[in-house]
Amino acid sequence: MLAVLNREPALRVSSQAIRGTAEPDGRPVLLDSSLYLPERTPAPAILLAHGFGGSKAGLDGQARTLARAGYVVLTYTARGFGASGGLIHLDSRRYEVADGARLLDYLQSRPEVARSGNRPVVGVAGSSYGGALALMLGATDRRVGAVAADITWNSLAGSLFPNGAGDSAATAQAAGVFKKLWAGYLFSSGFAPATAGSSGSAPADGAGPAGSSGCGRFAAELCASYQRAVAGRPDLRLATLLSESSPAGVLSGMRAPTLLTQGEQDSLFGLSEADANARQISAAGAEVYVRWRSGGHDAPGANDDVTGLQRRFFDSQLRGRGDPGSTFELSQPGAGISSTSGRTVDTTLRATGYPGVAGARFGSTPVVLHGTPQRISAPAGGTPAAVSTIPGLGDLVGGVAGLGRGGAAGRGSQP
Repeated sequence: MLAVLNREPALRVSSQAIRGTAEPDGRPVLLDSSLYLPERTPAPAILLAHGFGGSKAGLDGQARTLARAGYVVLTYTARGFGASGGLIHLDSRRYEVADGARLLDYLQSRPEVARSGNRPVVGVAGSSYGGALALMLGATDRRVGAVAADITWNSLAGSLFPNGAGDSAATAQAAGVFKKLWAGYLFSSGFAPATAGSSGSAPADGAGPAGSSGCGRFAAELCASYQRAVAGRPDLRLATLLSESSPAGVLSGMRAPTLLTQGEQDSLFGLSEADANARQISAAGAEVYVRWRSGGHDAPGANDDVTGLQRRFFDSQLRGRGDPGSTFELSQPGAGISSTSGRTVDTTLRATGYPGVAGARFGSTPVVLHGTPQRISAPAGGTPAAVSTIPGLGDLVGGVAGLGRGGAAGRGSQP
């Protein structure tokens, strides 16, 4: 009798620096990247982008899973973080998105990447900061054949300044309540010093040109606009910068099929952001698939399998295998009861297709409010009273989530 051994597919991993987009003053930028090659090539490729404050190291597990599934995978550390050079421009189309095009150039040059005609067969995926990058790159570069974006934004101004007049904070008067806690947490993530071996605009101590004024590796203009917003003076220049960092401005050009996964526990980028992305992508004529998952920026989802969802989606779009995910799913926390423990458990609801895109079967329901007129808005600081998350403190206070209204829930996914 012969024993059959399950042999792990052989992976080859290499690290290299890829030239990114130069800074405004002309200084070159090198991006720290890793290439994962599956056992058999040529194969479809996937570019993975990380969350804000992260690096390529945080994508290693996901990259290996996809490479074992037969994909060429390229991970990288975004400019301004880790061992990559350059400054943080907050997913600007002129810098981070332009870097994404350079990374696609690199994949296109590799003989291990499958081709369709004169184009590489490639998808782009990312969460939060990386998800916005994936959407904007997919909408502006025709080489992208599929996009998977998780817990990300449509309008960054609308997310950071909710309840304003419109969704773009075009003037200081139009800006909504500033989410200072979230913005402060994100901004502090950009203060990590440059890693040894990085090159580009970040000096050895990690400070950018504005380092002397406490801006870490942020571009000086972005830093100055943030400081004015914190002081209560969001201005037109900040609105312009946030617009350049928002998928909302480019999704009319999306032609690639797109998977959007959004967290139900997310006070930073709520479900409305995915809905706005889905509507724009659908209006552009591209296929769009939506999933709501139990976690988000506020808390991890115990049963969330974003990598599995994205893999099945890429299998369908890049290999023509299986269902891309035509069933819409959402998680209902505590809606069921376990037959073994008697405790409440999450249940999953399913529908055929996402009802929020054009042609929705759900109509609006009028709600009558009584009492004196008053403005409905998030409280100062941007933390809704019904959400007990404190950005940046989740690891310390996550265990006291059950203390009641004043309790705090653990912080989940990296922005």
